[in-house]
Amino acid sequence: MSEEKLQAALELHQAGKLEDAEQAYLDIVVDESDNAEALKLLGVLSCQLGKFEEGISYLEAAVELDDTIAEYHQALGHAYLVSGKVDQGVASLSKAGDLDPGRDEVFGALGDTYQHLQRFPDALRAYQRATVIAPGNVRYKISAGLCCVFTEQYEAATEYLEDALSQDQSIPQIYYGLGLVKGMQGDPKGAEELMAKACDIDPDNPEYKRLREEYGAA
Repeated sequence: MSEEKLQAALELHQAGKLEDAEQAYLDIVVDESDNAEALKLLGVLSCQLGKFEEGISYLEAAVELDDTIAEYHQALGHAYLVSGKVDQGVASLSKAGDLDPGRDEVFGALGDTYQHLQRFPDALRAYQRATVIAPGNVRYKISAGLCCVFTEQYEAATEYLEDALSQDQSIPQIYYGLGLVKGMQGDPKGAEELMAKACDIDPDNPEYKRLREEYGAA
């Protein structure tokens, strides 16, 4: 019976009837306080509703009941990060990656977090794991390439970014990254041309404009 109730609650959730789904999950949890899946879904829904502290409490309870499920740690990690609890978020996402090494989105999220913290070597390792799992994901390649730029691995940066460019020529960050490499390698003209392409795609980006002018004046 609980499985039927959980499925019904999940259908409400997926249909966007969030308040009805919340009540349905709560009804299940009241009857079965050890239902880890219901607690996880309730935690995710609470976070969707902006009730992050409640969401974290539910997700922590789900993990406490069963800490072998990567999805629980992943959801908890995202909730921690959104709440500004970065260290806890990284720990939870890392645990999710350990439990299920095939989840590219876990390593992508770790990379994003480390990159935001300007921990570029850690970010690069995470993005590299993500690209191995999902080799067709252009965003991971761009992110890995930019991390290579910021760690002065220019040859690797070029490989990642040119690979991304072969898949999609419409993303300004690719030209930005390649332009930075050209600039670092003493080719201001080549750098200016690449920054011009980035500006053409995203003319409102002040950093692209600044660098284009800087390389043009060199």
